[in-house]
Amino acid sequence: MRFSFLLCLANWLVIANASWQCFNVHPSHAVSNSDSIVELFHVTAGECLNYCISQAAQKGDGCVSVVFHRKFNTCQLYGHGGTHNGAEVVYLEEHDFYIRSSWDGQCQDKTTPSRGYKQSIQHLQSQNTANLPQSPSISNLPKFENSDFPKDPNPQVMRESVRKAPVHFENEILQEIERQQMEDEFDMDYMTTTQAPKKKTHPDVITTFRNPANNYKCEKDETLSYFLIYGSRLSTKMLPQRLNGVDQSSCLMYCSQNINAIGENIPCYSLNYEPTNEICEMYGEQERNESDSSVLAIDDEHTFGDKFCIKTKNHCDTETLYPVHLYKKLTKDIIGKVPGLDSKMACLAECIENRECKAVTYKKGMCVLHSVSPSDDESLLQDGHGKTIVIENGCHIANRVKNEDTKIGEENEESASSWQEWSLCQYGVKGRKMRVRQRECDDCDEDLQVEEC
Repeated sequence: MRFSFLLCLANWLVIANASWQCFNVHPSHAVSNSDSIVELFHVTAGECLNYCISQAAQKGDGCVSVVFHRKFNTCQLYGHGGTHNGAEVVYLEEHDFYIRSSWDGQCQDKTTPSRGYKQSIQHLQSQNTANLPQSPSISNLPKFENSDFPKDPNPQVMRESVRKAPVHFENEILQEIERQQMEDEFDMDYMTTTQAPKKKTHPDVITTFRNPANNYKCEKDETLSYFLIYGSRLSTKMLPQRLNGVDQSSCLMYCSQNINAIGENIPCYSLNYEPTNEICEMYGEQERNESDSSVLAIDDEHTFGDKFCIKTKNHCDTETLYPVHLYKKLTKDIIGKVPGLDSKMACLAECIENRECKAVTYKKGMCVLHSVSPSDDESLLQDGHGKTIVIENGCHIANRVKNEDTKIGEENEESASSWQEWSLCQYGVKGRKMRVRQRECDDCDEDLQVEEC
């Protein structure tokens, strides 16, 4: 294990140092008053520089400079040297500005950009850089080798288990694509960190959520799971372990493994997630009231996740999500009633072990199983009283998504050659980042696919 870690570290250092052969770096600076040709999320500086030389030209524009955001691990790629057509290189903390210093040898573009460069390479190589911040001198640089560039250094490769976006997102995605094409620019929905947080103008609306089986580790015969409450956040004065620039699945992964951003062991019992700004807040054990309830604030910008452990006969994946609808009930498609249960986990286990059950209506002493779910039709939800909740069977949802993904995968294998490449995760819909791909096909059932990143 130690040898593998040292080998990975050595490879990273070679790539990072090799990138210096092709770029000069200007710490704490960025490009102002200019649109980027590409923006990448969740990447390292080395991946950005490699992408600039190895792949950016495939999009049509030559890459000249890169601005890397150290805190959020994002970068913007530009087709000029930072001072073209009104652009400026300005001081900005937590950013680094890289400008290409060579186009020869291993620094040569791997693909010729079809639209060329916004400035000529000869001009860029000979221009006076006196107005730019000075780069630090670096000695003993290694020789730049072919192996320093990955064959396919695309940092936007999607996870195999990516969850397909609901169909109703497609119209909104199409509208956004049309708008962006009309503007002829890429709007990456990039969130800056220079703005002060908004001040609250109204008090929190407070509610509670009871979870007596609140643990941070599960036994071997139990499955670690999460209750998920959209539009709510944990209301507490306790300081969280905070992660910036992560998606929801990564936030859950950190909480499940009970580690913080630098890999230290921390007990994670629950979390708040803000999808718009990709902020994950993990909390340790809370002081709960006599009914074992967490105090929640109603907040449309957040999602609250509460960890629990469950034992069932049917298999469910670790980190299965069970959406909860507070003060709601279902009245249709009842397939069973189990009296006398005083635990939502016990009621949920009854549903998981019934292959037709998609959701439960629960209150203490009453457990009703349904063959319909709010995820299929949100209008099924009706107002209940203060002790009634609806819990969706996330295990059923996960199995259905797997089957759909398998079917889609088989269809994609048959017609993969007709699809365009996936776009970057540049489309923002309802606080979620999305990617799309299209194809031209008159006889196909679909010519647009949308996935949540």
